[in-house]
Amino acid sequence: MQIKGSVSLAAIAATFLGAAPAWSQTQPADTATQDQTAQAEDYSPLGQIVVTAQRRDTDLQTTSVAITAFSADTLEDERILSFEDLASRSTSLSFTALSPLDQEFNIRGITNTRLDSPSADQSIGIFVDEVYVGRSGLFNFDLFDIARVEVIRGPQGVLLGRNVVGGAISIITAEPEQTPGGSFTFSYGNFDEVLARGHVTGGLSDTVSARLSFQTRNRDGYNRDILHGRDLDDIQSVQLRGQLLHEGAEGFTARLIVDYTNDQSNGFHSVAINAPDPTTQGPWSAAREAVSAALGRPLRIRESLPEHPLYTGDANETPQELDREAWGITLQLSKEFDGFATLESVTGYRHGDAFNLYDQTGIGPDNGFGVLTPTLFTFPVNETEEIDQFSQEIRLVSDPVPQGFDWIVGAYYQRDEVDKFDRFWAEVPLPVLVTLSGESTWDNSAENETYAVFGQVGYRFNDMWRIVAGVRYTHDSKSGTVTGTAVEGGDQFNPTDTVALTPLAATFSEGESFTASYSDSWSEVTPQATIEFTPNDDLFFYATYSTGFKGGGFEDDPANAVAAQTSYDPETVTSFEVGAKIDFLDRRARLNIAAFILDYQNLQVTQTNQDCLCNITDNAADAEILGVEFEAQFAVTDNFILFGGATFLETEYIDFVDSLGRDASGNFLQRTPDYQFNIGGDLSVDIGDWEDALTFHVNYTHRGKMFWAPENVNFEEDYGLLDGRISFTPNNGDWVFSVYGRNITNELYRTNIIPFFGDEVSRLGAPRTYGAELRVRF
Repeated sequence: MQIKGSVSLAAIAATFLGAAPAWSQTQPADTATQDQTAQAEDYSPLGQIVVTAQRRDTDLQTTSVAITAFSADTLEDERILSFEDLASRSTSLSFTALSPLDQEFNIRGITNTRLDSPSADQSIGIFVDEVYVGRSGLFNFDLFDIARVEVIRGPQGVLLGRNVVGGAISIITAEPEQTPGGSFTFSYGNFDEVLARGHVTGGLSDTVSARLSFQTRNRDGYNRDILHGRDLDDIQSVQLRGQLLHEGAEGFTARLIVDYTNDQSNGFHSVAINAPDPTTQGPWSAAREAVSAALGRPLRIRESLPEHPLYTGDANETPQELDREAWGITLQLSKEFDGFATLESVTGYRHGDAFNLYDQTGIGPDNGFGVLTPTLFTFPVNETEEIDQFSQEIRLVSDPVPQGFDWIVGAYYQRDEVDKFDRFWAEVPLPVLVTLSGESTWDNSAENETYAVFGQVGYRFNDMWRIVAGVRYTHDSKSGTVTGTAVEGGDQFNPTDTVALTPLAATFSEGESFTASYSDSWSEVTPQATIEFTPNDDLFFYATYSTGFKGGGFEDDPANAVAAQTSYDPETVTSFEVGAKIDFLDRRARLNIAAFILDYQNLQVTQTNQDCLCNITDNAADAEILGVEFEAQFAVTDNFILFGGATFLETEYIDFVDSLGRDASGNFLQRTPDYQFNIGGDLSVDIGDWEDALTFHVNYTHRGKMFWAPENVNFEEDYGLLDGRISFTPNNGDWVFSVYGRNITNELYRTNIIPFFGDEVSRLGAPRTYGAELRVRF
């Protein structure tokens, strides 16, 4: 698919040929930061992490943004592979998912819930090497060969590239090096998990270096489809990344990154659990009990019987599966104009294809055991998606100054072309529920375009005081065409039914369709202002007023042309935050605190409605979030470090009545734990002449009660996950042998539920996993 209006990589490179220094990640920090870094490195066992969330290299402890940063060593040592792993170690970040294409990230109570329409935006931005990834489901490869991950909390309405309301996860991959080297890691775990990953790097010439990284991962499923004799939630994946880095004369640098990922599985496991109301029982949990009786044993919670649909005109059923493929190209260019500023460009192109078929309820009328009840319907969802995304950002960043003005100005452009085909199929034994019988499709193509201009200026009065103010103008336009078709009414139980499958049933009969074009646009100005106070090298305080914006959109599978052309509104947020970053006890202890108030207008809330069996997006009139976060580290000795973090939230929907008349005003925000914390430690001991040869790591994460929907009826009780690792590193680090465990106590928890007719149709989190790993460096 061709991207119209894009700028060629060669043309952008040509504008930079003729001048100076390195990419932003290698720029020198300002004088104050350099002094503090030198002192910290002299005697602090807690070390230092440099972050780039403010588009300059800054010490995490002197950056006026709440950030949890993970170094390459931390990601490797704690075997953080996925976003779910990341959430177990990140303050205020939690993760849920309806399906692998519908990942839900929650920071400080703000989440994108099933916003998978081609025109939908994410509430939490995902950035890879500063390129925004618009469709999170098509960026799901593991975190391999990563230099750093920054979890940035709160609205980012000025500098971060794409305007985001809730926060961002910024992934910075490891870049090429001139010195030859590499690593290789092999691990084997339960569920026959085999993981191999590694990289090689080195100079191709005096000015050009290269890096090649790879990972393969194969694992049997955590769950079992006993109807078809297949594993569910299995993994077969391959990932590659190649890079070239040119460090030219007069400070010009260029970095080209090409990545590829492909993963496949038999899809995921759904299990119906009877809802909290003891007076009712849903048809799917009742059917599971009947199957248990037929089996002569209880049906295990990790067993299900997903139905494979037989679509109109097909001779064979279509198996449940997930198949995704994505690739991307990123070009980073940097040119320093000595004594003035650095011109930076980030160009990104991404393409992705995905096919996802899953049975929402995990059991249906064709369950192989002859179990039938009148309302035991099945409703598999079939999604095919293709996306092409082009983005371009250009920034001019002033040189650092010990006193006086610093500034950043820039512009951003992004265009997405998204084609999505949804195929709904259902059958039900009861003839009167004709709206749950048949097949319907939606063919939805969207073109989303956004551009922005932004600027920020700071003034440093002295070593103690600095003020910063910035503003961004964002314009979003979204348009497209959707065709909804009632392919067939009826099924094997209702062969003469001509009523269309819901949600088309209200208007259409078998064979009828509609085609509608939709279009809308929105603009917003998002200012930000910060005061920074640094009384000494160990204390840093800040106060920030910030705003964020997320554009509106259109429904994924509308019931008719009117619904297709009706957009939901953008959402905006105003944030007030105060923070402190404190080092004490001779820099052996560190405490970071942030307190905030978030005021959301027109908060977008998507929920599944059991009346029409469709997703509906409403704009909550307002929502308010109050919270406080703590992150702490303490070096008991140079070889024994304790760490922890905690978040406490008070949230409320204000005057929220949804499109079906349900009043959620005063309720707690959905999919948001009221509190969460993690605590852990690292201990290393010497063995003979080998320093730090034996290391122990443990981490415990606990999440408080969480409501799954705005009505606050269905909820997840609080639960905790325990992870651990023991590593042996002889010969001062040439190779490392480790044993690891995640969810060691085998806690049963859910990553998603949908309330249906008295049941909670649930997705389960990973059970206990463990294994051994060998890592070799050369």
